[in-house]
Amino acid sequence: MILLVTKYKFLATPDTKSMWIFAIVVAVFVILLFIGNFISAKKTSKTPAQRKRYSRYIFKQMARSMGLQKSHIEILEHLVKATKVKQPMLVFSSAGLLDDVLKKGLYSLQRRKNTNEETKEKNISQLFQIKQIIERNSKNKIGIKSSHLVKPGQSVVMLPEHGGQYPGKVLSNLRDMLACTIAKDGSGGELRWKRGTKLKVIFWREHDAGYSFLTKVLGYDAIKGQPAVFIQHSKTLRREQQRKFRRKPLERPCFFFPIKIIELGEGRRAKKRAVVQNNQRILGTIIDISAGGCSIRTLTPLNRGSLVKIEFDIDRKLPITAFGKVRRVRKEEIRGGIMHVMFTRVSGKNLNEIYSYVYNYTPPANLAKNLIY
Repeated sequence: MILLVTKYKFLATPDTKSMWIFAIVVAVFVILLFIGNFISAKKTSKTPAQRKRYSRYIFKQMARSMGLQKSHIEILEHLVKATKVKQPMLVFSSAGLLDDVLKKGLYSLQRRKNTNEETKEKNISQLFQIKQIIERNSKNKIGIKSSHLVKPGQSVVMLPEHGGQYPGKVLSNLRDMLACTIAKDGSGGELRWKRGTKLKVIFWREHDAGYSFLTKVLGYDAIKGQPAVFIQHSKTLRREQQRKFRRKPLERPCFFFPIKIIELGEGRRAKKRAVVQNNQRILGTIIDISAGGCSIRTLTPLNRGSLVKIEFDIDRKLPITAFGKVRRVRKEEIRGGIMHVMFTRVSGKNLNEIYSYVYNYTPPANLAKNLIY
């Protein structure tokens, strides 16, 4: 019998290196599967008390990563428990839920009668600090990149190329343009810039950050019977650095007084003293405010670096006194200007009034009587 011999190999002989690689892959897969089953079994084997301690640990870790101090964490943890929040971790990402929890704590503190005013105001201040810190450090703010997403009612500041700064509001967001209120001069008259005038628009988006974009005037018309300036849309919004304190428009009259530093005594015993010039009362308008300072429009602004005492009120309620320092002055087109003032001293009660206004933490009419503190 003749045997047919062929030089072709139809089945390749596996080499040693490939077999070792295959074996290692299988081994790694088995180890990972074992580890996963072990962790899963460990989690399911935890008692309710252990799971609760684990959840508290994660909650505190998240709170610390947000920048909250120990006292803040204790307060927030108490409020979350007292208000029976089912998913406590959401207070770090949901502004609405955080507001709901903090408002209930605030209203409860305001109704307490067995606590002295100083302690009460201090506790209220800590609630606002929690809101401020979480809002500033939240990593879930995506932001916007186009003026097409600016909502009607948004407060803006328009800066024309020839100078000046004019507050306004978005009346309507149209397909090809934004319709905004027409700028006013110092006497309240309308300012109508020429078509094509270049503008820089700045605005603060609620629960987000500040934005600016460059645009130009397209023309004028009326929206729902209200005169409006039409400005071109922009797809290149610049997200400015977020302020430490949220700012809110106010538009309330105020009086401010220069503060003079005088030196008493001579030599090493000389002492400096701040004296309010009560005989130099100046009228102005607070156009926006935050817990850190305010902007005042006035015909007679003080120089940069000046110390000042400010008297005003919010919604015609509690009179507020604040001391501050003029950080910068922006000149208006005709006369006067806008002073940007940093607060240097405000009482706890007055500061909490400002916080309440800025965050809109006002007690509802049907406030429940049961306290959570």
